[in-house]
This record gives sequence, C-alpha cells and structure tokens, in this order.
Amino acid sequence: MLSPILACVSVSQAIDYYVEKLGFEQAWTMPPNEAGFIEFACVRLGDAEILLGITEGFVAPNALAFRGTGIQIYINLPDTLNIDTLYATAQASGAVITRELQTREWGERSYNVKDADGYNLMIAQSPRKSE
Repeated sequence: MLSPILACVSVSQAIDYYVEKLGFEQAWTMPPNEAGFIEFACVRLGDAEILLGITEGFVAPNALAFRGTGIQIYINLPDTLNIDTLYATAQASGAVITRELQTREWGERSYNVKDADGYNLMIAQSPRKSE
C-alpha cells in the first residue's frame, strides 16, 4: 500500500476537513505535543490512507504555497463506498471541488477536490463488476 505523507499547516484542521468535508474516517493520531498540538495523524477512505504531518522541518516557509504542485492523489473507491454520497457530502459541506462528478467514457466515475492545504485529490470509482 502506498500512503502519502502530506505536510499540513494544522494537522487538526486537516483531519477535520478530511472527515467532515470529504467523508474520510480518522484512523489514528499521535499524542499531542507539549504545546497541545497534533503533529501526525492518519485518515482513511476505503483502503486508501493519507498521513498528515506538520510542515515544520519539511517545507520551507516560503514554499508553503507550492505544496503539492504537480501532484494529484488518486483514490479508487471500493464497491462498499458510494461516490454519489461522498460527492454530495463534499458539495454540501463547502469543500473546494475543482472538477464536478462525471462518468468517463470507460465507465469510471470521478471528481476532483482540494484539501485544506491545497493538495489535489481525484476521488474515483471503477464500474461495478455487474455493470
């Protein structure tokens, strides 16, 4: 399994965005540091895991605006999840949708969304085997 680690300005805010706006579940978090901040966590959607970490020590302050440039995280949903429900949640919660839900000519359904730190995600679902 490939699990990207994304540098976040606030891991707590990133967790909230993924859970409340994108339909992920919080898998785990490291205990808060001495200042009370979470520095590392994991969110999950189906079989996909995304690790969330602080930017300090990983991203130079003048490069924060360029995090994720040229990268798109592709998440192919299992049949147990409903892409229409996830998309409706993203829409209703005010998530930044950059490409509307559509069915591709090969049958895949997908949409694109940005997370709280500007990373690009494509949420997709292959045609069900019975289709």
